[in-house]
Amino acid sequence: MSLLETLTLAIALGTDAFSVAIVCGVQQFKTKSIIQISLIIAAFHIIMPLTGFYGGRFIQDLLISIFNLKGSIDRVFNIIGAGLLLLIGIYMVLEKWLDTRDDICNFKLSGWGMIVLAFSVSIDSLSIGISLGMLGDITLLVVLVIGSTAGLMMGTGLYFGSKLGHFLGEEAQFLGGIVLIFLGLHFAGFI
Repeated sequence: MSLLETLTLAIALGTDAFSVAIVCGVQQFKTKSIIQISLIIAAFHIIMPLTGFYGGRFIQDLLISIFNLKGSIDRVFNIIGAGLLLLIGIYMVLEKWLDTRDDICNFKLSGWGMIVLAFSVSIDSLSIGISLGMLGDITLLVVLVIGSTAGLMMGTGLYFGSKLGHFLGEEAQFLGGIVLIFLGLHFAGFI
């Protein structure tokens, strides 16, 4: 995976955290809270792709051993991984019109509320980890870039949330979905 592909993927994944942060930023967080929340989001965006990667590899190895498949199975898993990227991107695009994110910040961003938020904005990173595992394109550097980018985007969104408003958050997620669709098509070999 090239640096450009890694950065593009990281920004696309970070748009979910950014869109939530824009909405939540209206609560006017102190700098210390912004840093804490951003670090938790970054940690989840590192842990989730690694979990997905190792889970995906386990499933792949299990299928290979059960069905005694070798060689051509790698191409099948590449297509499945690219397909997952496409599906996540399509979901992010459709989510804007499905109104599934109403009152996302209707709770306090501390304790269990923070864990729930971090999990919800990083769940797509779990799927990306599975996809990248099937594509064979995940390294520690990739997940560190994903985590750092998501944390930075979360912090930026929280800081500027009161100024940018709800509109930009929804548009950022929509654009992130479009980017994931293009990455899925790219990894599948269509572009």
